[in-house]
Amino acid sequence: MKKKLLVVMVALMCVLSLAAAPKKAKKAKKSKNKDLNISVFTIQQRQQPPADNKMYKWLKDNFGITFSWDILVGDKDQKIGVLIASGDLPDLVEVDSTKFQDAGCLLPIEKYIDKYCPNIKKHYAKDWAKIVEPDGHVYCLPNWGVYDGPDQGTFYNQNAFWIQKAVLKEFGYPKIKTVDEFFDLIEKYYKKYPTIGGAPTIPFNIITADWEAFNLWNPPAFLAGYPNDGNGHVDKVNGKYVYEDNFTDANAKRWFKLANGYYQRGLIDPASFTDNRDQYYAKIAQGRVLGMFIQGWQFQGDAENTLKTNGMYERTYAPLPIVFDENVKPHYRDITIPNIRRGYGFTTKCGEKKAIQILKIMDELLKEENQKVLQWGFEGEDWQKDAQGRPYRTQKQRDQQVDNNWILHNKATLWFEEAPKMEGSFSDGFATVMDNQPWEFQANAKPEDIELWNAYGVASYAALVDPNPPANAGWYPMWQEVPEDGSKAALALSKLETIQRRALPDLIMGDPKTFDARWDAYVKDMNNAGIKEYVKFMQEKLEERVKKFGGFPE
Repeated sequence: MKKKLLVVMVALMCVLSLAAAPKKAKKAKKSKNKDLNISVFTIQQRQQPPADNKMYKWLKDNFGITFSWDILVGDKDQKIGVLIASGDLPDLVEVDSTKFQDAGCLLPIEKYIDKYCPNIKKHYAKDWAKIVEPDGHVYCLPNWGVYDGPDQGTFYNQNAFWIQKAVLKEFGYPKIKTVDEFFDLIEKYYKKYPTIGGAPTIPFNIITADWEAFNLWNPPAFLAGYPNDGNGHVDKVNGKYVYEDNFTDANAKRWFKLANGYYQRGLIDPASFTDNRDQYYAKIAQGRVLGMFIQGWQFQGDAENTLKTNGMYERTYAPLPIVFDENVKPHYRDITIPNIRRGYGFTTKCGEKKAIQILKIMDELLKEENQKVLQWGFEGEDWQKDAQGRPYRTQKQRDQQVDNNWILHNKATLWFEEAPKMEGSFSDGFATVMDNQPWEFQANAKPEDIELWNAYGVASYAALVDPNPPANAGWYPMWQEVPEDGSKAALALSKLETIQRRALPDLIMGDPKTFDARWDAYVKDMNNAGIKEYVKFMQEKLEERVKKFGGFPE
């Protein structure tokens, strides 16, 4: 009898302990892969994941995979050139151009997807025509911009003239539309507060280091009301779609002449043209940069998270769709597009057998239950359900999501950022991003956000930029077209960027009296470097895209 009672008590204790324990994510089906190590080259300049990282442990335990990361240090194009020339390639490379493809370093993967990857095939189905290259092959799976359900996003991480929330609050949330108004406002704040936290205030900063230097030459098109078409913009002239470069047109001259004037007023940090990326982002993290033109995703990770963790929320940023004149309609925010030619490419060194193994794992990871783990974390640890069955986080869990140290130990950021992923909504209707659940969005909003939104009559930063972005043109965006390595257009583009890195800082910092002469010399250099060859290539690609995908929306 005592033995029976003991058995019953032990069983009851087990049941009670299970009931009391936090719910874990459903265990993924064990992979047949045993200790499959995947070597990866990435241009994400992040820290190596520590050995105790929770998410990478989950990937190892459930899918049998580990990673060897080759994280970019120094010049991106030089590193890619070394990898190609040496042939010492990892299994996967982060693709952000056609360089690896043009060098014959990537495996075509469409036949493996057709045969082994039903989830990947379904996920990319509606965008497949854009992913397939002109030679009929697929070399890379887009990392972002492919939606499985309605987009519930309220977050904005695209191009803008970003301004500290403290600056807008200081002057009663003025309506700022033009570039002169923007710089006048930060100048007023700078004069009032020449130091922040004991260090000199920086009115405006520009990142010009390495691959992020595109922020130096991108402002003119946006100021003129064009969307993000990269190095050029498109107009319809006499019924024909025409591509024009942003490097030497009238808008570029206008912007750099204005920037020269702002520099003379002490508003542009001269160290913009010498700082490396660590120095640039450190200044943002210190809370002393008032304004900048940049894409949000570039600084909204470590740099802005540091401000939040240090209680400097008023020093975080709001995006403004700034233009040249009142009569220019801004076009900063677009309808999300698949991020073509961005993501993981499978190298020839990886080989067919291993590529199939990795693709099968990617396919498994695209299942909803696995996406919820990768995106939300572990149920009972990183989130839980309320009485209505809605996923939510506690305030402690929310704070962890912006703590860089916690992220380093608990998220698989290096892998997730470039891998195929679900976006928009899961089949149960909940947003794929936890912060986009309406109740989480409200809980995450700080008093500074709510005050700012109320002042401008919006409910999010995306709406602050544009509450109703126009439909994309069929051919959009032209930045997806990159000339083949070694071609005349590619050689020209390389020379053009070299000239810009040298000449544009001089145009901004030089004597205003000689600006026109220096501009003319710059344009002459750009012409001699073959800008017409590059524009010719882009015009041909534009016409192909219009024929295939259509023109401006009706």
